[in-house]
Amino acid sequence: MNGRREMLIGRTIAGVCMLVFLVVLGRVGQLQLRPDARLGEFVGTHQSVRFEKPVRGAVYDRRGRVIATTRFAKRVFVDPTRFADPPDEAIVQLADALSLDSGSVGQRITEKLAFNEGVEATGEGTLSRYVRISGPIDDRVADRVESLRLKGVYLEDVPVREYPALAQMAGILGKVGADNSGLLGIEYAFEGVLSGERGRGMYARDSRRRPLWIEPGTWRPAEAGGDVRLSIDLELQRIALEELHRGIIEADAAGGRLVMSDPRTGEIVAIADLVRDVPGLLDYPFVPKEFPKSEDPPIPIGRYDTIREGSGRQIHPALAKNRCVEDLYEPGSAFKPFIWSLATELGAAEPEDVIDTEGGYWRTPYGRRIEDVTRRDEMTWREVLVNSSNIGMVKVTARLEYDQVRDKIIELGFGRPTRIGLPGESAGLVQSLSNWSDYTQTSVAFGHEVGVTPVQMLRAFGVFARDGELAGTMTDLRLTGVSDADPAIAKRIFRPETAVLVRGALVEVAAKAEDALERTTGESGWRYRMFGKSGTADAPIGPPPEGYRYPKGGGGYFEEQYNSSFIAGAPVESPRLTIVVVIDDPGPETIYKHRHYGSRVAAPVVRRVLERSLRYLGVEPDVVEDDDSLAAAAG
Repeated sequence: MNGRREMLIGRTIAGVCMLVFLVVLGRVGQLQLRPDARLGEFVGTHQSVRFEKPVRGAVYDRRGRVIATTRFAKRVFVDPTRFADPPDEAIVQLADALSLDSGSVGQRITEKLAFNEGVEATGEGTLSRYVRISGPIDDRVADRVESLRLKGVYLEDVPVREYPALAQMAGILGKVGADNSGLLGIEYAFEGVLSGERGRGMYARDSRRRPLWIEPGTWRPAEAGGDVRLSIDLELQRIALEELHRGIIEADAAGGRLVMSDPRTGEIVAIADLVRDVPGLLDYPFVPKEFPKSEDPPIPIGRYDTIREGSGRQIHPALAKNRCVEDLYEPGSAFKPFIWSLATELGAAEPEDVIDTEGGYWRTPYGRRIEDVTRRDEMTWREVLVNSSNIGMVKVTARLEYDQVRDKIIELGFGRPTRIGLPGESAGLVQSLSNWSDYTQTSVAFGHEVGVTPVQMLRAFGVFARDGELAGTMTDLRLTGVSDADPAIAKRIFRPETAVLVRGALVEVAAKAEDALERTTGESGWRYRMFGKSGTADAPIGPPPEGYRYPKGGGGYFEEQYNSSFIAGAPVESPRLTIVVVIDDPGPETIYKHRHYGSRVAAPVVRRVLERSLRYLGVEPDVVEDDDSLAAAAG
């Protein structure tokens, strides 16, 4: 009897418990699915996601020297809900420890304190728990802050991007933003490799959003970014910057650009862009479009700012335009080897054909005046290239069809970007076939009416700097090293014998530039022979800004202001380096002395850079030094 009663009582208790459990379960379900309006703001997902930032990859030069890397530093933040009350004394102590203005620090903290008071008073919104007080600080300052033991003041680890090679690489390296992502230059170009993949994990939280536990199996740690090894050599970069700066000063120029590569692979080993602060430069007097042309003021006479790059460089070196890929110039006579090669291959002239060069003065059949610097009655077709005869080039180029000339220019890579990876690259300017004319055909023959960048010129010039069966082929330029997984690919442009023929002629051109350098500075005794071509062209004004036009009588080119260039390779027999240098706007005194030509202001930079660079690379000299040349080099 007692046993049955106990069983009945047990079943009754179990039934009551089950009923209570079902009621509670139903209530929980009702609160989750259809909560009371008063509880709605406290109900929601009970899971949150937290992300972990990855460590950004490093950037190295071709020899493994660090260009950019990431370290971690401390940063101060405040939790206003736990900060001292009253806050005044703590604010002053914190500001003093950080060497910050106490008023600025106090404003940031008190604004959030007031905000939190409003949240607590109204019950609406979420309390502010984070106020950033400082940027990254060093360990000494961090220790000083910690020693204060201020309530609600904390230190957190933050990544800091450092640039040991900023002095050499600022123009192309770029920088990262507040979120540690690349904004400019190399940092932007290789963002996909450097950035890595952020970590991710889910955690359970309570109604006050406080974390409780990490959900099993949901945590995925951050993956560090990959490293990038550039083709740039920091020592070659240093040499390039030193000699380019010297050349700019010697020419009293407004700036200069330099790109150097290995012609065998297309790897860029140095790239430099310098702008000099020249006092008194004038801004070109563009006129608002609505201003009547009849009332245009006269164009002032003076030296104008031909670079017009904006204020980015003054704010931070990494914010400057990279003019080696962005700014166009007309290559002038440095373009002639390409047109000469085309005309030769198409049979328009043979190297020993004699061309009537008219004593240096001539008018085209449509009346355009053409002049030569080297004035002769006649020259062989090869001498036309060596002596840079405009008349000879125009006469032979006139034997070609428009499309033959334009198609080869496009095939050489002009009119399209090199895609080396730097942002903002210009495609260049090549006249459309529909707008091509006799005037265009004449202009292009000596490197006018075509806009190029230094990197485009260097890519094309590689056709003359490759050996054997690869002579006459072109490979794309690149900022990273060649590997089995990413080889250099060559494209045939000219026949090997044509490329070798041009290289031989350009040896004589370079020798003339070296002779001029020796007469001017006494420099001689070079250990490596080079081949190259100079170019000198008027500096273009460029298009007017939005809403403006050229003044009456203006437009086109600056008066007596030039872009002077030299492009070359060395050693002659087996080129290891090719280089282009552009000297922007040589000074008035240089022009007055007729020393503004590419052979006089850009060639010396090329000559010095090649000599120092090849010696650094350990390339065997191809000039046998006698006692006299050794003495000249030592002196």
